[in-house]
This record gives sequence, C-alpha cells and structure tokens, in this order.
Amino acid sequence: MSDAFTDVAKMRKIKEEIKAHEGKMVEMTLENGRKRQKNKQGRLIEVYPSLFIVEYTNNSSNPGEIENTYVESYTYSDILTEKNLIRYLD
Repeated sequence: MSDAFTDVAKMRKIKEEIKAHEGKMVEMTLENGRKRQKNKQGRLIEVYPSLFIVEYTNNSSNPGEIENTYVESYTYSDILTEKNLIRYLD
C-alpha cells in the first residue's frame, strides 16, 4: 500500500518537471490496449493544474498533402501510475 504523502510529493515533482519543459518537444509512450504501446512525438504546448496538452503534427509523405495538426490532453496521474510515459527530447 502506498503512502498518500509520498504520492503527493511524486505528483508535485511530475508537475514541476512538465512545467519546466513547456514549449519543448516530448515523446509520449501510450498504453494502447493489452501489452501494446504507441510512441508519439509532439510539442508540450500548455500546462494546467490538473492536466497538460501536447500538440502533434502528422507529417505527410506525399508532396502537396496537407499536414494535420491535433492536440491531446493527459493528466499527471497518467504519468504517476505509469499508464503513459513522457520523455523530454531537449
């Protein structure tokens, strides 16, 4: 059983690390079902008290094709529970 004070301290540290990397490139490793993972690279664009937002761009492989940009939000608890992992690319 985990100690609540330890979890709060870990959560605070996660928030501080993510806030320090706002505006920089990150790689997210996301759980994609049973024993499958998906890696995505994007820019950490906004940080809020309960979540953070990463912007992704699908680079088109065909000339003249439009690049698609989209955002996804993640909670700090996803990182704490290791459901999603974040790696800083700076």
